[in-house]
Amino acid sequence: MMEAITIDSLARWFAPCLAAAMGCYWFWKNRSKESDEIDKPVIPSDENQKATIMDNIYSNLNNQQLLERVLKNIGCHINLCVEKDCEFNVTYQGEHFTIVYSEDSSYITIYDIAWYSEELNDIDNFSMVTKAVNLCNQRNTSIVLYTIDKDKNCVNVHTRQCVVFGSFIPKLEDYLRSRFEDSFQQHHNFYRYMELSRKEQFA
Repeated sequence: MMEAITIDSLARWFAPCLAAAMGCYWFWKNRSKESDEIDKPVIPSDENQKATIMDNIYSNLNNQQLLERVLKNIGCHINLCVEKDCEFNVTYQGEHFTIVYSEDSSYITIYDIAWYSEELNDIDNFSMVTKAVNLCNQRNTSIVLYTIDKDKNCVNVHTRQCVVFGSFIPKLEDYLRSRFEDSFQQHHNFYRYMELSRKEQFA
């Protein structure tokens, strides 16, 4: 005769099965978590770690590749100059720059060409331009200079800076971005000095 199934006997049979099931679930859950941790890409936790990873990538590039990569990373539109070797035409924040580099040098030259032009008909105005250029060159890394275009009878103002550049520079993207910003600062300085000169002239 079959033994009657009581609540106690059912509990004695069910408890080990439940414990085994819970054990299997716990084992599977932890194995799955470990697998996810292994497969998960390593994401740097802060900006310094990201910069270190980029520095390691940059160290394997030649000067042209390095310059092109950094320019793109800071949002520049670039064209490798077909007519001239080792030269980039660059647009950064709407301003057009020319960058000259060499594979044998740790320096680059950044030109911002003819960002200000003025006719030569007015001697007083030309005097203000030269004065503003001289005052600009008392500050900032960028050198401000002017040239005279006799064909168009005008004076053009430019900015030039020769700076160190290479993968050995920490936070290279921020560094190159600051060089462009220095040129913009000289624009601001020049226009401010021109305005001050006009106020003095008509005071």
